[in-house]
Amino acid sequence: MSFLYLIVRSWRQRPGRAVLSVISVATAVAAVLGTGLAQSSVRQGVASLSEELDKHPGIEIVSLSGDRLVQADVPDVADVPGVVGVFPLVTRAALARVHGQRFRTVLLGLPVDSEQAAQALMLAEGHAPAAADEAVISSDLAKSLDAKLGDRLIVITRRGPKSANVVGLADPSALAQFAPAAGVVLPLAAVQEYFRLEGQVDRVRALVASGDQREEVLADVSKRMPEEMAAQMPPAPLEMIDTTLRSTELALQLAGALSMAMAAFIILNTLRLNFSERRRDLAVVRVLGATRGQVLVLHLIEGLALGVVGTALGTPLGWWLGQALEGAMGALLEVDIPSAQLPLSTLATALALGPAVALLAALVPALQSRDVPPVEALGDMELRRAEHFPMWATLAGVGAWCVAVGLVALVATERLTPEWAIPAGLLMLVAFIAVIPAVGRPLLWALRWLLAPLLKTEGRLASEQLLARSTRTGLTVGVLVVALSAGLGLGTAIVNNVDDVRGWYRRSLSGDVFLTDPAAADETAASQERPDIKAQVLARPDVASVVETRLITSRVSGMPAVCVVRDFVPEVALPWDLTEDEERQLRAKLDAGEIVVSNVLARKLGIEVDDEVQLEIQGHSSAHRVAAIVNDYLLGGRVAYLGLAAAEKIVQLGPAEFYVVEAAPGTPADVLSAELEKLLAEENIVVQSFAELRRQLDGLINSVVAALWLLLAIGFLIGGAAVSNTLVMNVLEQTRELGLLRIIGMTPAQVRKLVFCESLLLGLFGAVMGTLGGITTAAVIHFCNEPVLGRTIPFQLHGWLLAANAGGCLVIALLAAWRPGRRAARLDLLEAIAYE
Repeated sequence: MSFLYLIVRSWRQRPGRAVLSVISVATAVAAVLGTGLAQSSVRQGVASLSEELDKHPGIEIVSLSGDRLVQADVPDVADVPGVVGVFPLVTRAALARVHGQRFRTVLLGLPVDSEQAAQALMLAEGHAPAAADEAVISSDLAKSLDAKLGDRLIVITRRGPKSANVVGLADPSALAQFAPAAGVVLPLAAVQEYFRLEGQVDRVRALVASGDQREEVLADVSKRMPEEMAAQMPPAPLEMIDTTLRSTELALQLAGALSMAMAAFIILNTLRLNFSERRRDLAVVRVLGATRGQVLVLHLIEGLALGVVGTALGTPLGWWLGQALEGAMGALLEVDIPSAQLPLSTLATALALGPAVALLAALVPALQSRDVPPVEALGDMELRRAEHFPMWATLAGVGAWCVAVGLVALVATERLTPEWAIPAGLLMLVAFIAVIPAVGRPLLWALRWLLAPLLKTEGRLASEQLLARSTRTGLTVGVLVVALSAGLGLGTAIVNNVDDVRGWYRRSLSGDVFLTDPAAADETAASQERPDIKAQVLARPDVASVVETRLITSRVSGMPAVCVVRDFVPEVALPWDLTEDEERQLRAKLDAGEIVVSNVLARKLGIEVDDEVQLEIQGHSSAHRVAAIVNDYLLGGRVAYLGLAAAEKIVQLGPAEFYVVEAAPGTPADVLSAELEKLLAEENIVVQSFAELRRQLDGLINSVVAALWLLLAIGFLIGGAAVSNTLVMNVLEQTRELGLLRIIGMTPAQVRKLVFCESLLLGLFGAVMGTLGGITTAAVIHFCNEPVLGRTIPFQLHGWLLAANAGGCLVIALLAAWRPGRRAARLDLLEAIAYE
């Protein structure tokens, strides 16, 4: 009799159990492989973008007053050592159309008659524009619009619509070195004519041969600048990406780790069930001459086989998951992700982790199987013994839990990096499960006492059966604890974050109509060149207030950030969660020229309220006191708010990008939106009602909540399958006892109730322990929020989420009792009495 035959026979006898184990390993491997593939690809995309930007590092020459530069007045720096090209630039946000498809883009005016400028575009196809009726567009934009060389492009300009033929497709990263989000390139002279900028440019970009020379070149170029101009480093866009990428990676790693933990517990439980069921077979094998070592190898081979099969099924699933996550993370980070390339290290880790976890889980039943005495094969029945969970394992669990708490504390105080939060959380979870058998007896007794009027005699018998197999009961409850820890712990964190984001955007978007001026994206645009939008809108009797907002690229104490310049009018509440006294005091500080800094930026800078920071805008630096540190989600939290009056003292402001309009009492928002659309049609202002905008944002948030419910459902289904397996095993072990009970008068309905009571007690046990574990997980995530995300989210437990998790655990456990309950009720009495 070969080991393979015994293993295959076991799987055929209990196919559901084997399938559950394989699915758990496949899910875990897919999670690890998918998240690893997505992280690697996104990191590769960010690194590629960084490499492309570093190929042509540059410095910018700007006006200190914020005005445009007169091209002829800019000193010649082409002969500065290290400078490989000097390009005067004009950038404008514009509306364009290809194939009838209207889109917004950033228009870049570049002196493409320069051979160096044409080379810097890194054209994938075609050639650089040589005339006003020729254009180059981003290859990504061309792909999304299904545009190709020779297509007609229409651009809306100050002098009306202008058309050009698409003659080239440029690399997006090459365009980004000149202007972020640039999508269309026209000759500089054409853009200057279309927007009435003859002889003027927004800035001059000097490309440097290498990043190592940039500091030296900046110093040399600065020496040639007149008083009204300055040379500066352009903001580094990748610095803002890294924070978001890091937090996203940690979330994916946590999901993969929880999946692997659940797989380990399911395999451990499955193999222990198999061991209990095959105990007599193992005794026969020992009688036939098998050694203790061979019996040990049998279980290890079975665990390895489950791991290998699960890994084989999980690998293609992980590849698909990785591609899906790549697209989602690329859209989130606005990074062009290369085609999926599976790193050998990620593949090796995923392929080794599945079998390794399965082998580790098989080790416990394998060691137990060595001690099966051959005498069991000679007796009339199996020599059953009640299980006793070793005290040393409970004490080890308590010790490991204390170690995990210490690691979490070190992460929360930033003495360890955020990556340590994942092993600390897993160690805490495993330690918590190790303590479950020790508390099982008093907790099951308490549950039996509370439910005695309902459960009666069947409840007492059910609790005794569960207590007789305390290790099996603990492992089954452990699977439910993992599911509840993921559902309740991650669910609480997600809901708290969602509620905080929802509260923030509802305070920030407190109006009726939202106006966007596409032509104002360039912060150097002069306001006198277009009608005063705010004055036009305020002149209407159906408008109560207008708040204008500008987003200006800046640096706060040397760190790249966005300065949000807005007028904090008295009739509109401040966009942060403040008391009445706090709002009054903060308004006074903003009027005095102080700034409000987001908590993410403040944490990066290590600043507190009343500290002084240097704000650099358009080459001009000014000192400001920090009025408040607030929780803000705009642009990932890398923002500082400055009042309109204070900003006008520093730089000359162009037109606002955004306007928040509040309707007068009695005026419906949709009516006002329609009227403003007519009023501002000639100015190409985009008018959007806040109801529509909120629906879009709520749709995004609701998709996150839907993902939460999916997470809960998957965890509960796996937990329910584990409960069903345990109940089936209990029924098999009780076959003779159930037969005797039937003979002395127990009805099939009472037998079903007995199994139902076992399931009910398991579900309640799992709900109590899982709720404690879930709350602990939620608290750990909360404590690690600040070092990981850079912000503190208010911690709140939600009654509906607690009820949904505990109720779901109980319902899935009761549903799991149906199959074993039916089996127990249909036992043949003669076969049951003769069962061994």
